[in-house]
Amino acid sequence: MNNNNLPTKQLPFSVIIRSDAFQKSINNTLNDKKVANRFTANLITVVSRNPALQECDAKSIISAGLQSIDINLSLSPTLGYAYIIPFGKSAQFQVGWKGYVQLAQRTGLYKRIGVKEVHKGELQGLDDTGEEIIKFSHDFDNEEIIGYYAYFELINGFKKTQYWTIDKIKQHAQRYSASFANPKTKIKSLWTTDFDAMAKKTVIKLLLNQWGPMSLELEKAITVDQAVIDNDKVMYVDNPGYYEEPCDENDNDRKETTVNNKIDTDLTEGK
Repeated sequence: MNNNNLPTKQLPFSVIIRSDAFQKSINNTLNDKKVANRFTANLITVVSRNPALQECDAKSIISAGLQSIDINLSLSPTLGYAYIIPFGKSAQFQVGWKGYVQLAQRTGLYKRIGVKEVHKGELQGLDDTGEEIIKFSHDFDNEEIIGYYAYFELINGFKKTQYWTIDKIKQHAQRYSASFANPKTKIKSLWTTDFDAMAKKTVIKLLLNQWGPMSLELEKAITVDQAVIDNDKVMYVDNPGYYEEPCDENDNDRKETTVNNKIDTDLTEGK
């Protein structure tokens, strides 16, 4: 297809996504017209509520939205499972901490799982294995937050916890978020605008990644979280020194969708 026939970036996103080229691509990817129509309507709503997202490249928005379909997490902001976040002119897919809890619960292997703020006075010390002893109490609700605590217990009885101090979380953010490390940048990441949500996500995500049994959906979520999908690369735009290649499409054990690559091919071939 001649690129001149594609919608221009000056057009509203609601017009671009409804164009024949993008609708054919979305239908080819989802293989279900009803699902494709619902996806289109939901994505238009998400973008209409965020003026900064309206300035992003339409293909990156659609690609980010399709990631939510791939791991079956709603983009509804009231649920907090997953989000499409503007990062400059690109749309970034992000999994919320509630999304990680949701995906873990779906495995049927977790008896308990969660993440909480730890206030001053609740940290009691260490047990004989070196794990932090946290005594949560509403008596400390008005005290300053000193860290975040993630935990899970499996059906088989295995338990694991992870506690990070505020300082450790900030060090992590400065290392892995270029926008957080450079406060003068015009691009603001969620580390800047919603530190609490990112702190909770960080500790629960790392706990699951290091110790938790994971489904294919959970593995995929960890891979595409905070990424922009461009052709055959998963790019972490807030950490430009690092990217991951997607899993081998021929691996029958990992039925993942290389979304943007498929969109590019469809648009180029005029499918």
